[in-house]
Amino acid sequence: MFRPPEYAALINPIACNAFAMRCEGRNDLEQTLVVDTGLTLDGTPINAVVLDATTQSQVCDAKLFVCPFIKLLTPVSPDYAGRFFLARFTFSIDGEKVVNDSAVEMHLVCPACQIAVQPSPDSSDATLVRLLLGQSEDEVLGCCQMFFLPNGTRIVATLSGIPTGAGAIRINTGAILANYTTKARQGCLFGVGALDAQQQAYPVTYPCPSTFGAAQAPTTSPAVAPTGVSFGPASGVSGS
Repeated sequence: MFRPPEYAALINPIACNAFAMRCEGRNDLEQTLVVDTGLTLDGTPINAVVLDATTQSQVCDAKLFVCPFIKLLTPVSPDYAGRFFLARFTFSIDGEKVVNDSAVEMHLVCPACQIAVQPSPDSSDATLVRLLLGQSEDEVLGCCQMFFLPNGTRIVATLSGIPTGAGAIRINTGAILANYTTKARQGCLFGVGALDAQQQAYPVTYPCPSTFGAAQAPTTSPAVAPTGVSFGPASGVSGS
């Protein structure tokens, strides 16, 4: 699975400068389309727009484009899968073709939960063999290009030559994206602490001695009944 770099530089080739940007995590784009291929084999191939979306980013943010992908979510027979692999895939960003008339097989990703429907041992009906096919995300990453997309970028993908004869099939098409920002990290994300009513953070301290390092002789003390437990100044969390 693709893990975006923690930091990346957004380069402006016109101004000859760059901005350091911090990754906030993956933000993949994905749309579903159900295509009715009918029940007749070798019919007229189908062409369809399988993805049409526009990115949205804040002023200080940008989407990092990695690569497109396709998922065939409907189990199909091996014969139909071989035909579907030969369909052609085109993926454009603001009218510029990133993938131009490429074989679907090169961009087909297996869903996270792979499903296979096999016939029973005593069945002779070969049409019952139905598989949900695809490759791992790591294999698709071989075609990644990685560039930043400005706000309002339109992404369009088309499939041409979809074979007929499999009934209604569900196709998911999308792109691996990651969200980056120039804003500094905010919030209490650097350590463990407690919040008071005004949402002020106080670090949590632990009274127990370190259990790692040089061995220390055990100490004993008279047993005293506990009077209270506190989890930080004005934290609002206490016990008795």
